[in-house]
Amino acid sequence: MNFLMTSVGRRVSLMQYFKKELNAIGAKVIAIDSDSMASALYFADHYEIVPLITSPDYIDVLLGLCQKYDIQGIVTLIDPELSILTKHKQLFLSHGVTLVVSDPEVIEICFDKKQTYDYLTSFGISAVPTYSGFEEVETALKDGNLMFPMFAKPRRGSSSMGIQILYSEIDLNYRLGLGADDIFQPLMQGKEYCTDAYVDMVSEKPVSIFGKQKVLMRAGEADKSISVKDPELFDLVIRVLEVLPIKGPVDMDFFKTEAGYVISEINPRFGGGYPHAYEAGQNFIQYLIKNLQGEPHESEIGQYQQGIVMMKYDQVLIRLESETAAGIELLSHV
Repeated sequence: MNFLMTSVGRRVSLMQYFKKELNAIGAKVIAIDSDSMASALYFADHYEIVPLITSPDYIDVLLGLCQKYDIQGIVTLIDPELSILTKHKQLFLSHGVTLVVSDPEVIEICFDKKQTYDYLTSFGISAVPTYSGFEEVETALKDGNLMFPMFAKPRRGSSSMGIQILYSEIDLNYRLGLGADDIFQPLMQGKEYCTDAYVDMVSEKPVSIFGKQKVLMRAGEADKSISVKDPELFDLVIRVLEVLPIKGPVDMDFFKTEAGYVISEINPRFGGGYPHAYEAGQNFIQYLIKNLQGEPHESEIGQYQQGIVMMKYDQVLIRLESETAAGIELLSHV
């Protein structure tokens, strides 16, 4: 049961987890990226340098790699690729390969922050108020539902790219004048939380929810966090998954306000903070292996210790230039 991990970037810890779990059953993990200097490549059993995900040949390249390495499952680690892969689920299934990705309509709701807000609130689920367009923003300001300072961010952004705090009408008018597809949100008061959850791909039920309080953020990911076990948080995650049929791993962000938890963002993939859950015993990789064998996994929601602290730190990988030159040459022709 070999896995192909795409757009691996810097996700070294996750690569090591996949390699450990797969090697234990005699399987391998193959990593790919368009950047030959993506450090996670060199921690897989095998790696390949591929075209950019926007290349017209990208899907054919993936299918070729699936045949070359006898791949049964594919996991992507970035949001934009989810939108691409989900359109080809049946194609890959016809080749005996399972894409670990939710259906297109689910990916679209999660990737579009305005749509996320509209969809969740239509079911009475609390989410960070989200506005788009001049008229919506001006009406929200006039009604007192939005005030300065406020957040502006790309409607379909990720990794905290393009986020800006607006302090005045001048800032707002400048941002609106850029003509970008942005959304605007209030600065939320309260502590930030996150959950790593896994929805069984056979039973289609959540079987794991790992909660944590964010202590420090960096580049849109939790750099330091501490595990928490809160039934209210678990119940909210389950409620979301009842109305949004995500499959496999999912990362959700929250604010805890005086009125309770409010959803900030939903990422239907392995989140950057998943190593915290794995080290605390929430082994989503084993769940995936079992699911691809056609077997459901029993619920382990809340079966971990509270108060486990995660602290990320930097490491350095050294390679000879000649070992990455092929990738650099390929990129220059894409």
